[in-house]
Amino acid sequence: MRKLLRSLFASPDRLLQVMSHSQIEDAIEDGERIVVDADGNTSVNVHCQRVQEDFKNHVDALKRA
Repeated sequence: MRKLLRSLFASPDRLLQVMSHSQIEDAIEDGERIVVDADGNTSVNVHCQRVQEDFKNHVDALKRA
């Protein structure tokens, strides 16, 4: 188990599944929630239906608070 954790954290690229520009475009089209570019920048795919539902639920919860 320790070897697995060390290997993951020793290689952030594998941990974050770094993507090329074309892979990012494909991920957005496929409805992935989060994409990570080659520089390690993360983005939320606002076109993903699940992300939109999560955002709506969050806003509704804030309205009730």
